[in-house]
Amino acid sequence: MKKVVLSLVAVVMLCAAAQAAQPIKLSLWGPICVPNGDTTTGLEIAIGTQTQEVKGVQLALIYAQADKFTGAQLGFVNNTNDGLGIQYGCVNLAQEMKGAQLGFVNWTKGKMTGAQLGFVNYTESMKGLQIGLVNIIKNNTQFLPVFVFFNFCFA
Repeated sequence: MKKVVLSLVAVVMLCAAAQAAQPIKLSLWGPICVPNGDTTTGLEIAIGTQTQEVKGVQLALIYAQADKFTGAQLGFVNNTNDGLGIQYGCVNLAQEMKGAQLGFVNWTKGKMTGAQLGFVNYTESMKGLQIGLVNIIKNNTQFLPVFVFFNFCFA
């Protein structure tokens, strides 16, 4: 009996520690998620999700959105204001991005630092490389603003 009670106490303590750390977040759509919160540290699995801050992996079937993320966004459409890591999906959108965008359309409104690999790549300014059919660096100071197959700016 003593072993059973000690085992139950250990299981309860492990569950409480796991809940406090929130290593996994499950989200149906937007704010419908378990556990509820604006920050994800670890893995977030969703159909569609909107989170303020992600440190880890955001995996979504349709839509992954984070105001700030460090790690990876993997979904059909990925969106961030401030990204550090990798976006992998059909459409990748960002305000500012450091890392890599891999998808059919990669669109960074501000500065992109790293690489964009896709069919259409666009950024206002860049420190890095674009590889794709249509590559646009609006404020390119080293090469052409629009070029096919590749484009670069390391200024």
